[in-house]
Amino acid sequence: MTYLEATKYLVMFCCIAALVSYPLTNFVGQMARRFGFVDRPDGHHKSHDREVALGGGLAVFLAAAITFAVEYLSSTGLRGLLQMEAPYLSGLLLAGTGIVILGLIDDRFGMAGRYKLLGQFAASMVVIAAGLKIHSFSLFGYPIELGMMSIPFTVFWLLGAINALNLLDGIDGLATTIGIILCATIAGMALFIGQFAVAIVAAVFVGSLIGFLFFNFPPAKIFLGDAGSMLIGLVVGALAIGGSLKSTATVALAAPLAIWALPMFDSLAAILRRKLSGRSIYATDRGHLHHRLMELFGKNTKVLAVVAVCCAVTCAGALLSLFMHNDLIAFGAVAAVVCMLVATQAFGHIELKMLVGRLRWLGKMLFNWNGDRQISFQIQGTRQWDLLWQSLVEFGEKMELIDIKLDINLAAIQEAYHASWRRPSKTEKRERWRTEIPLFSNQHVIGRLVVTGKSRGGVTSCEAIDQLVEMLEPIEAEIVALASTQVRGTPSATHAKAAQNAITPKVPIG
Repeated sequence: MTYLEATKYLVMFCCIAALVSYPLTNFVGQMARRFGFVDRPDGHHKSHDREVALGGGLAVFLAAAITFAVEYLSSTGLRGLLQMEAPYLSGLLLAGTGIVILGLIDDRFGMAGRYKLLGQFAASMVVIAAGLKIHSFSLFGYPIELGMMSIPFTVFWLLGAINALNLLDGIDGLATTIGIILCATIAGMALFIGQFAVAIVAAVFVGSLIGFLFFNFPPAKIFLGDAGSMLIGLVVGALAIGGSLKSTATVALAAPLAIWALPMFDSLAAILRRKLSGRSIYATDRGHLHHRLMELFGKNTKVLAVVAVCCAVTCAGALLSLFMHNDLIAFGAVAAVVCMLVATQAFGHIELKMLVGRLRWLGKMLFNWNGDRQISFQIQGTRQWDLLWQSLVEFGEKMELIDIKLDINLAAIQEAYHASWRRPSKTEKRERWRTEIPLFSNQHVIGRLVVTGKSRGGVTSCEAIDQLVEMLEPIEAEIVALASTQVRGTPSATHAKAAQNAITPKVPIG
Protein backbone atom coordinates (compact mmCIF):
# COMPACT_ATOMS: atom_id res chain seq x y z
CA MET A 1 0.00 0.00 0.00
CA THR A 2 1.44 3.37 -1.04
CA TYR A 3 1.48 6.39 1.26
CA LEU A 4 -1.12 8.11 -0.92
CA GLU A 5 -3.50 5.15 -0.71
CA ALA A 6 -2.95 4.84 3.02
CA THR A 7 -3.63 8.57 3.48
CA LYS A 8 -6.92 8.24 1.56
CA TYR A 9 -7.94 5.36 3.83
CA LEU A 10 -7.09 7.37 6.94
CA VAL A 11 -9.12 10.36 5.76
CA MET A 12 -12.05 8.05 4.99
CA PHE A 13 -11.86 6.42 8.44
CA CYS A 14 -11.68 9.85 10.07
CA CYS A 15 -14.80 11.02 8.21
CA ILE A 16 -16.73 7.86 9.10
CA ALA A 17 -15.83 8.29 12.77
CA ALA A 18 -16.95 11.94 12.70
CA LEU A 19 -20.30 10.96 11.11
CA VAL A 20 -20.82 8.34 13.81
CA SER A 21 -19.69 10.61 16.65
CA TYR A 22 -21.94 13.58 15.86
CA PRO A 23 -25.38 11.96 16.36
CA LEU A 24 -24.05 9.69 19.09
CA THR A 25 -22.79 12.67 21.11
CA ASN A 26 -26.16 14.38 20.73
CA PHE A 27 -27.93 11.22 21.96
CA VAL A 28 -25.59 10.75 24.94
CA GLY A 29 -26.02 14.42 25.89
CA GLN A 30 -29.81 14.15 25.85
CA MET A 31 -29.75 10.97 27.94
CA ALA A 32 -27.30 12.53 30.41
CA ARG A 33 -29.56 15.53 30.98
CA ARG A 34 -32.64 13.32 31.27
CA PHE A 35 -31.06 11.22 34.03
CA GLY A 36 -29.41 14.15 35.82
CA PHE A 37 -25.87 13.21 34.82
CA VAL A 38 -24.74 16.83 34.64
CA ASP A 39 -21.96 19.05 35.94
CA ARG A 40 -23.35 21.77 38.20
CA PRO A 41 -21.51 25.01 39.04
CA ASP A 42 -20.24 25.18 42.62
CA GLY A 43 -19.25 28.85 42.85
CA HIS A 44 -15.71 27.82 43.78
CA HIS A 45 -13.59 25.85 41.29
CA LYS A 46 -16.07 25.45 38.43
CA SER A 47 -16.38 28.51 36.24
CA HIS A 48 -19.44 27.62 34.13
CA ASP A 49 -22.73 29.24 35.13
CA ARG A 50 -25.23 26.52 34.14
CA GLU A 51 -25.73 22.77 34.23
CA VAL A 52 -23.86 21.00 31.44
CA ALA A 53 -24.31 17.36 30.41
CA LEU A 54 -21.51 14.90 31.17
CA GLY A 55 -20.71 11.67 29.35
CA GLY A 56 -18.68 13.07 26.46
CA GLY A 57 -15.96 10.51 27.08
CA LEU A 58 -18.49 7.70 26.67
CA ALA A 59 -19.69 9.21 23.37
CA VAL A 60 -16.13 9.45 21.98
CA PHE A 61 -15.31 5.90 23.07
CA LEU A 62 -18.49 4.42 21.59
CA ALA A 63 -18.00 6.33 18.33
CA ALA A 64 -14.46 4.97 17.97
CA ALA A 65 -15.51 1.41 18.88
CA ILE A 66 -18.44 1.42 16.42
CA THR A 67 -16.23 2.80 13.64
CA PHE A 68 -13.65 0.07 14.25
CA ALA A 69 -16.34 -2.58 14.16
CA VAL A 70 -17.67 -1.26 10.83
CA GLU A 71 -14.19 -1.09 9.34
CA TYR A 72 -13.24 -4.55 10.59
CA LEU A 73 -16.32 -6.21 9.11
CA SER A 74 -16.35 -4.30 5.82
CA SER A 75 -12.87 -5.00 4.47
CA THR A 76 -10.94 -8.27 4.36
CA GLY A 77 -7.65 -6.46 3.78
CA LEU A 78 -8.21 -4.15 6.70
CA ARG A 79 -9.26 -7.07 8.87
CA GLY A 80 -5.96 -8.79 8.13
CA LEU A 81 -4.01 -5.61 8.93
CA LEU A 82 -5.77 -5.14 12.26
CA GLN A 83 -5.42 -8.81 13.18
CA MET A 84 -1.64 -8.43 12.99
CA GLU A 85 -1.92 -6.03 15.95
CA ALA A 86 -4.83 -7.84 17.62
CA PRO A 87 -3.22 -8.24 21.10
CA TYR A 88 -2.16 -4.59 21.23
CA LEU A 89 -5.52 -3.28 19.98
CA SER A 90 -7.48 -5.62 22.25
CA GLY A 91 -5.48 -4.47 25.25
CA LEU A 92 -6.03 -0.83 24.35
CA LEU A 93 -9.76 -1.48 23.93
CA LEU A 94 -9.99 -3.21 27.31
CA ALA A 95 -7.93 -0.52 29.07
CA GLY A 96 -10.01 2.19 27.41
CA THR A 97 -13.20 0.53 28.65
CA GLY A 98 -11.83 0.48 32.18
CA ILE A 99 -10.70 4.11 32.03
CA VAL A 100 -14.11 5.26 30.77
CA ILE A 101 -15.92 3.37 33.55
CA LEU A 102 -13.50 4.78 36.13
CA GLY A 103 -14.02 8.29 34.78
CA LEU A 104 -17.81 8.00 34.72
CA ILE A 105 -17.81 6.91 38.37
CA ASP A 106 -15.57 9.84 39.25
CA ASP A 107 -17.76 12.27 37.27
CA ARG A 108 -20.91 11.05 38.99
CA PHE A 109 -19.85 10.37 42.57
CA GLY A 110 -16.35 11.81 42.93
CA MET A 111 -13.29 9.77 43.83
CA ALA A 112 -10.20 10.25 45.99
CA GLY A 113 -7.06 10.92 43.97
CA ARG A 114 -5.26 7.80 45.18
CA TYR A 115 -8.10 5.51 44.10
CA LYS A 116 -8.26 7.15 40.70
CA LEU A 117 -4.50 6.72 40.37
CA LEU A 118 -4.86 3.04 41.25
CA GLY A 119 -7.45 2.61 38.48
CA GLN A 120 -5.17 4.39 36.01
CA PHE A 121 -2.33 2.10 37.02
CA ALA A 122 -4.51 -0.97 36.39
CA ALA A 123 -5.44 0.32 32.91
CA SER A 124 -1.77 0.98 32.14
CA MET A 125 -0.83 -2.55 33.16
CA VAL A 126 -3.50 -3.96 30.83
CA VAL A 127 -1.92 -2.10 27.91
CA ILE A 128 1.55 -3.31 28.91
CA ALA A 129 0.34 -6.91 29.30
CA ALA A 130 -1.05 -6.67 25.76
CA GLY A 131 2.44 -6.08 24.43
CA LEU A 132 3.05 -2.31 24.51
CA LYS A 133 6.32 -1.84 26.35
CA ILE A 134 9.27 0.52 25.97
CA HIS A 135 12.24 -1.85 26.00
CA SER A 136 14.63 0.82 24.73
CA PHE A 137 14.59 4.34 23.35
CA SER A 138 16.95 6.51 21.38
CA LEU A 139 17.94 10.14 21.89
CA PHE A 140 20.27 12.00 19.52
CA GLY A 141 21.07 8.71 17.83
CA TYR A 142 22.14 6.92 21.00
CA PRO A 143 20.08 3.85 22.00
CA ILE A 144 19.36 3.35 25.70
CA GLU A 145 18.34 -0.10 26.94
CA LEU A 146 15.92 -0.06 29.87
CA GLY A 147 16.14 -3.72 30.86
CA MET A 148 14.29 -4.26 34.15
CA MET A 149 13.12 -0.64 34.11
CA SER A 150 11.09 -1.09 30.93
CA ILE A 151 7.78 -1.77 32.71
CA PRO A 152 8.16 1.04 35.32
CA PHE A 153 9.20 3.45 32.57
CA THR A 154 6.18 2.54 30.42
CA VAL A 155 3.82 2.83 33.40
CA PHE A 156 5.27 6.23 34.25
CA TRP A 157 4.79 7.36 30.65
CA LEU A 158 1.17 6.21 30.46
CA LEU A 159 0.22 7.63 33.87
CA GLY A 160 1.81 10.93 32.94
CA ALA A 161 -0.11 11.01 29.67
CA ILE A 162 -3.45 10.21 31.32
CA ASN A 163 -3.10 12.86 34.00
CA ALA A 164 -1.56 15.55 31.78
CA LEU A 165 -4.68 15.67 29.59
CA ASN A 166 -6.92 15.41 32.64
CA LEU A 167 -5.30 18.48 34.21
CA LEU A 168 -5.64 20.50 30.99
CA ASP A 169 -9.35 19.79 30.64
CA GLY A 170 -10.46 23.05 32.25
CA ILE A 171 -12.33 25.09 29.63
CA ASP A 172 -14.75 24.25 26.84
CA GLY A 173 -13.17 22.44 23.91
CA LEU A 174 -9.56 22.55 25.13
CA ALA A 175 -8.81 18.88 25.77
CA THR A 176 -10.78 17.92 22.64
CA THR A 177 -8.81 20.35 20.45
CA ILE A 178 -5.48 19.18 21.86
CA GLY A 179 -6.53 15.55 21.41
CA ILE A 180 -7.33 16.17 17.73
CA ILE A 181 -3.94 17.79 17.10
CA LEU A 182 -2.00 15.09 18.95
CA CYS A 183 -3.85 12.18 17.32
CA ALA A 184 -3.44 13.72 13.84
CA THR A 185 0.29 14.12 14.48
CA ILE A 186 0.61 10.52 15.64
CA ALA A 187 -1.26 9.33 12.54
CA GLY A 188 1.33 11.12 10.39
CA MET A 189 4.24 9.67 12.39
CA ALA A 190 2.86 6.14 12.30
CA LEU A 191 2.17 6.37 8.56
CA PHE A 192 5.76 7.50 7.89
CA ILE A 193 7.27 4.68 9.95
CA GLY A 194 4.92 2.04 8.56
CA GLN A 195 2.83 1.42 11.68
CA PHE A 196 -0.46 1.40 9.73
CA ALA A 197 -2.58 -0.08 12.53
CA VAL A 198 -1.52 2.73 14.86
CA ALA A 199 -2.25 5.29 12.14
CA ILE A 200 -5.78 3.87 11.70
CA VAL A 201 -6.51 4.04 15.44
CA ALA A 202 -5.24 7.62 15.58
CA ALA A 203 -7.31 8.65 12.53
CA VAL A 204 -10.47 7.12 14.01
CA PHE A 205 -9.96 9.03 17.25
CA VAL A 206 -9.41 12.24 15.30
CA GLY A 207 -12.81 11.76 13.64
CA SER A 208 -14.51 10.81 16.90
CA LEU A 209 -13.18 13.94 18.58
CA ILE A 210 -14.13 16.18 15.64
CA GLY A 211 -17.73 14.94 15.79
CA PHE A 212 -17.75 15.55 19.54
CA LEU A 213 -16.20 19.02 19.22
CA PHE A 214 -19.36 20.37 17.56
CA PHE A 215 -21.07 19.98 20.95
CA ASN A 216 -18.02 20.74 23.10
CA PHE A 217 -16.95 23.97 21.39
CA PRO A 218 -17.66 27.01 23.60
CA PRO A 219 -20.25 27.39 24.93
CA ALA A 220 -20.21 23.62 25.50
CA LYS A 221 -23.42 21.59 25.49
CA ILE A 222 -21.61 18.52 26.83
CA PHE A 223 -18.35 17.98 28.72
CA LEU A 224 -15.74 15.28 28.23
CA GLY A 225 -15.56 14.75 31.97
CA ASP A 226 -12.76 12.74 33.54
CA ALA A 227 -13.89 9.76 31.47
CA GLY A 228 -13.09 11.61 28.24
CA SER A 229 -9.92 13.44 29.24
CA MET A 230 -8.37 10.29 30.75
CA LEU A 231 -9.40 8.25 27.67
CA ILE A 232 -7.70 10.73 25.34
CA GLY A 233 -4.60 10.70 27.53
CA LEU A 234 -4.44 6.91 27.56
CA VAL A 235 -4.97 6.57 23.81
CA VAL A 236 -2.54 9.33 22.84
CA GLY A 237 0.06 8.08 25.33
CA ALA A 238 -0.14 4.53 23.99
CA LEU A 239 -0.25 5.57 20.33
CA ALA A 240 2.68 7.96 20.77
CA ILE A 241 4.80 4.96 21.74
CA GLY A 242 3.47 2.71 18.97
CA GLY A 243 3.69 5.47 16.38
CA SER A 244 7.37 6.19 17.00
CA LEU A 245 8.76 2.67 17.06
CA LYS A 246 11.78 2.63 14.75
CA SER A 247 12.23 -1.08 15.20
CA THR A 248 10.62 -3.86 17.16
CA ALA A 249 11.11 -2.27 20.55
CA THR A 250 13.10 0.97 20.20
CA VAL A 251 11.19 4.22 20.58
CA ALA A 252 12.44 7.43 18.99
CA LEU A 253 11.69 9.34 22.19
CA ALA A 254 12.22 12.91 20.98
CA ALA A 255 9.05 12.91 18.88
CA PRO A 256 6.68 11.65 21.63
CA LEU A 257 8.23 14.09 24.11
CA ALA A 258 7.66 16.98 21.72
CA ILE A 259 4.06 15.89 21.10
CA TRP A 260 3.38 15.86 24.83
CA ALA A 261 5.44 18.98 25.61
CA LEU A 262 2.58 21.40 26.30
CA PRO A 263 0.49 19.07 28.54
CA MET A 264 3.65 17.95 30.36
CA PHE A 265 4.78 21.55 30.90
CA ASP A 266 1.41 22.39 32.42
CA SER A 267 1.49 19.30 34.65
CA LEU A 268 5.05 19.89 35.86
CA ALA A 269 4.24 23.53 36.63
CA ALA A 270 1.13 22.45 38.59
CA ILE A 271 3.10 19.90 40.62
CA LEU A 272 5.86 22.43 41.33
CA ARG A 273 3.37 25.15 42.26
CA ARG A 274 1.45 22.90 44.64
CA LYS A 275 4.49 21.35 46.31
CA LEU A 276 6.21 24.70 46.87
CA SER A 277 3.03 26.15 48.37
CA GLY A 278 2.52 23.15 50.65
CA ARG A 279 -0.62 21.86 48.92
CA SER A 280 -1.39 18.32 47.90
CA ILE A 281 -0.56 17.51 44.28
CA TYR A 282 -4.21 16.37 44.01
CA ALA A 283 -5.47 19.80 45.09
CA THR A 284 -7.35 21.79 42.49
CA ASP A 285 -6.47 25.36 41.60
CA ARG A 286 -6.93 27.79 38.76
CA GLY A 287 -3.30 28.32 37.90
CA HIS A 288 -3.14 26.07 34.84
CA LEU A 289 -2.12 27.24 31.39
CA HIS A 290 -5.69 27.84 30.22
CA HIS A 291 -6.55 29.79 33.38
CA ARG A 292 -3.55 32.09 32.90
CA LEU A 293 -4.44 32.63 29.25
CA MET A 294 -8.05 33.39 30.18
CA GLU A 295 -6.75 36.19 32.41
CA LEU A 296 -4.80 37.61 29.46
CA PHE A 297 -7.34 37.20 26.67
CA GLY A 298 -10.64 36.93 28.53
CA LYS A 299 -12.25 34.82 25.81
CA ASN A 300 -12.43 31.06 25.54
CA THR A 301 -11.98 30.90 21.76
CA LYS A 302 -8.82 33.05 21.89
CA VAL A 303 -7.35 30.72 24.51
CA LEU A 304 -8.16 27.72 22.31
CA ALA A 305 -6.43 29.39 19.37
CA VAL A 306 -3.27 30.19 21.36
CA VAL A 307 -3.04 26.69 22.86
CA ALA A 308 -3.71 25.10 19.46
CA VAL A 309 -0.92 27.14 17.84
CA CYS A 310 1.56 26.26 20.61
CA CYS A 311 0.60 22.59 20.39
CA ALA A 312 0.85 22.65 16.58
CA VAL A 313 4.38 24.10 16.79
CA THR A 314 5.65 21.32 19.09
CA CYS A 315 3.87 18.66 17.01
CA ALA A 316 5.36 20.06 13.79
CA GLY A 317 8.77 19.87 15.46
CA ALA A 318 8.07 16.22 16.34
CA LEU A 319 7.18 15.35 12.75
CA LEU A 320 10.15 17.20 11.27
CA SER A 321 12.56 15.56 13.71
CA LEU A 322 11.27 12.15 12.67
CA PHE A 323 11.39 12.89 8.95
CA MET A 324 14.84 14.49 9.09
CA HIS A 325 16.27 12.14 11.75
CA ASN A 326 17.32 15.06 13.93
CA ASP A 327 16.14 15.18 17.55
CA LEU A 328 17.36 18.77 17.93
CA ILE A 329 14.43 19.97 15.82
CA ALA A 330 11.91 18.49 18.25
CA PHE A 331 13.60 19.89 21.34
CA GLY A 332 14.15 23.24 19.62
CA ALA A 333 10.41 23.57 18.94
CA VAL A 334 9.64 22.69 22.56
CA ALA A 335 12.20 25.18 23.89
CA ALA A 336 10.81 27.91 21.66
CA VAL A 337 7.24 27.44 22.95
CA VAL A 338 8.23 27.15 26.62
CA CYS A 339 10.56 30.16 26.50
CA MET A 340 7.91 32.22 24.71
CA LEU A 341 5.31 31.45 27.38
CA VAL A 342 7.69 32.20 30.26
CA ALA A 343 9.28 35.31 28.68
CA THR A 344 5.90 36.89 27.92
CA GLN A 345 4.73 35.98 31.45
CA ALA A 346 1.80 34.12 29.94
CA PHE A 347 2.60 30.97 31.93
CA GLY A 348 5.38 29.41 33.97
CA HIS A 349 7.03 32.60 35.24
CA ILE A 350 5.37 32.40 38.68
CA GLU A 351 6.49 28.78 39.17
CA LEU A 352 10.02 29.78 38.11
CA LYS A 353 10.06 32.60 40.67
CA MET A 354 8.79 30.23 43.35
CA LEU A 355 11.53 27.73 42.54
CA VAL A 356 14.25 30.39 42.60
CA GLY A 357 12.90 31.75 45.89
CA ARG A 358 12.87 28.32 47.48
CA LEU A 359 16.44 27.62 46.30
CA ARG A 360 17.58 30.89 47.88
CA TRP A 361 15.79 29.88 51.08
CA LEU A 362 17.58 26.53 51.08
CA GLY A 363 20.88 28.27 50.33
CA LYS A 364 20.50 30.44 53.42
CA MET A 365 19.77 27.35 55.52
CA LEU A 366 22.78 25.55 54.05
CA PHE A 367 25.16 28.36 54.90
CA ASN A 368 23.65 28.87 58.39
CA TRP A 369 22.42 32.39 57.73
CA ASN A 370 21.25 33.69 61.13
CA GLY A 371 18.60 36.17 60.02
CA ASP A 372 14.90 35.54 59.47
CA ARG A 373 14.00 33.79 56.21
CA GLN A 374 10.90 35.01 54.41
CA ILE A 375 9.38 34.42 50.97
CA SER A 376 6.02 35.46 49.55
CA PHE A 377 4.44 34.94 46.14
CA GLN A 378 1.41 36.50 44.50
CA ILE A 379 0.66 33.32 42.57
CA GLN A 380 -2.46 34.74 40.96
CA GLY A 381 -4.60 37.86 41.13
CA THR A 382 -4.02 41.45 42.31
CA ARG A 383 -5.30 41.58 45.90
CA GLN A 384 -2.99 43.15 48.46
CA TRP A 385 -2.37 40.05 50.55
CA ASP A 386 1.03 41.41 51.68
CA LEU A 387 -0.77 43.73 54.11
CA LEU A 388 -2.28 40.72 55.86
CA TRP A 389 0.96 38.80 55.71
CA GLN A 390 3.14 41.53 57.21
CA SER A 391 0.84 41.72 60.23
CA LEU A 392 1.25 37.99 60.70
CA VAL A 393 5.04 38.34 60.50
CA GLU A 394 5.02 41.19 63.05
CA PHE A 395 2.93 39.04 65.37
CA GLY A 396 5.37 36.13 64.88
CA GLU A 397 8.35 38.31 65.74
CA LYS A 398 6.72 39.70 68.91
CA MET A 399 5.55 36.27 70.04
CA GLU A 400 8.94 34.71 69.19
CA LEU A 401 7.29 32.15 66.96
CA ILE A 402 9.44 29.80 64.91
CA ASP A 403 7.53 29.36 61.67
CA ILE A 404 4.45 30.78 59.88
CA LYS A 405 3.00 29.62 56.57
CA LEU A 406 -0.02 31.17 54.85
CA ASP A 407 -1.62 29.70 51.74
CA ILE A 408 -4.63 31.34 50.05
CA ASN A 409 -6.50 29.71 47.15
CA LEU A 410 -9.61 31.67 46.12
CA ALA A 411 -10.34 29.81 42.90
CA ALA A 412 -13.68 31.54 42.29
CA ILE A 413 -12.03 34.95 41.83
CA GLN A 414 -8.64 33.60 40.66
CA GLU A 415 -6.67 34.79 43.67
CA ALA A 416 -3.81 32.73 45.07
CA TYR A 417 -1.08 33.71 47.51
CA HIS A 418 1.62 31.83 49.43
CA ALA A 419 4.08 33.08 52.02
CA SER A 420 6.48 31.51 54.53
CA TRP A 421 8.47 33.00 57.40
CA ARG A 422 10.97 31.27 59.65
CA ARG A 423 13.38 32.45 62.30
CA PRO A 424 16.41 30.53 63.57
CA SER A 425 15.71 28.36 66.61
CA LYS A 426 17.80 25.85 68.48
CA THR A 427 14.82 24.28 70.26
CA GLU A 428 14.19 20.64 69.55
CA LYS A 429 11.02 19.51 67.80
CA ARG A 430 9.63 17.91 70.94
CA GLU A 431 9.76 21.32 72.66
CA ARG A 432 7.67 23.04 69.96
CA TRP A 433 3.92 23.39 69.49
CA ARG A 434 2.29 23.49 66.07
CA THR A 435 -1.23 24.40 64.93
CA GLU A 436 -2.80 24.23 61.46
CA ILE A 437 -5.94 26.28 60.85
CA PRO A 438 -8.07 25.90 57.69
CA LEU A 439 -9.88 29.00 56.43
CA PHE A 440 -13.44 28.50 55.19
CA SER A 441 -15.86 30.42 52.99
CA ASN A 442 -19.28 28.98 52.11
CA GLN A 443 -18.15 25.52 53.25
CA HIS A 444 -15.15 25.63 50.90
CA VAL A 445 -11.58 25.59 52.19
CA ILE A 446 -10.03 28.73 50.72
CA GLY A 447 -6.80 28.85 52.66
CA ARG A 448 -4.64 27.41 55.40
CA LEU A 449 -2.47 28.92 58.13
CA VAL A 450 0.26 26.87 59.82
CA VAL A 451 2.07 28.25 62.88
CA THR A 452 4.91 26.73 64.90
CA GLY A 453 6.06 28.15 68.23
CA LYS A 454 7.78 27.34 71.50
CA SER A 455 7.14 27.84 75.16
CA ARG A 456 8.43 31.18 76.47
CA GLY A 457 8.61 32.82 79.84
CA GLY A 458 5.29 34.15 81.08
CA VAL A 459 3.23 32.81 78.18
CA THR A 460 2.16 29.20 77.89
CA SER A 461 1.60 27.43 74.60
CA CYS A 462 -2.18 27.54 75.07
CA GLU A 463 -2.09 31.27 75.79
CA ALA A 464 -0.01 31.89 72.67
CA ILE A 465 -2.47 29.86 70.57
CA ASP A 466 -5.39 31.77 72.11
CA GLN A 467 -3.78 35.06 71.11
CA LEU A 468 -3.15 33.70 67.63
CA VAL A 469 -6.79 32.65 67.21
CA GLU A 470 -8.03 36.02 68.44
CA MET A 471 -5.81 37.78 65.92
CA LEU A 472 -6.85 35.36 63.17
CA GLU A 473 -10.57 36.16 63.44
CA PRO A 474 -10.39 39.50 61.59
CA ILE A 475 -7.96 37.98 59.07
CA GLU A 476 -10.38 35.20 58.26
CA ALA A 477 -13.26 37.70 58.10
CA GLU A 478 -11.29 39.79 55.60
CA ILE A 479 -10.46 36.77 53.45
CA VAL A 480 -14.09 35.62 53.48
CA ALA A 481 -15.20 39.15 52.56
CA LEU A 482 -12.85 39.13 49.59
CA ALA A 483 -14.08 35.69 48.56
CA SER A 484 -17.74 36.68 48.76
CA THR A 485 -17.36 39.62 46.37
CA GLN A 486 -16.81 37.23 43.42
CA VAL A 487 -15.23 40.05 41.42
CA ARG A 488 -11.76 40.83 40.22
CA GLY A 489 -9.81 43.98 40.99
CA THR A 490 -7.54 45.61 43.53
CA PRO A 491 -9.10 46.93 46.73
CA SER A 492 -8.87 50.61 47.32
CA ALA A 493 -6.13 52.03 49.48
CA THR A 494 -8.67 52.87 52.19
CA HIS A 495 -10.02 49.32 52.17
CA ALA A 496 -6.50 47.88 52.28
CA LYS A 497 -5.49 50.13 55.17
CA ALA A 498 -8.63 49.14 57.04
CA ALA A 499 -7.73 45.51 56.54
CA GLN A 500 -4.27 46.10 57.96
CA ASN A 501 -5.66 47.90 60.99
CA ALA A 502 -8.26 45.19 61.51
CA ILE A 503 -5.67 42.46 61.92
CA THR A 504 -3.45 44.23 64.44
CA PRO A 505 -3.30 42.02 67.55
CA LYS A 506 -5.72 43.27 70.22
CA VAL A 507 -4.19 41.38 73.11
CA PRO A 508 -1.16 42.33 75.16
CA ILE A 509 1.99 40.57 74.09
CA GLY A 510 4.21 39.77 76.99
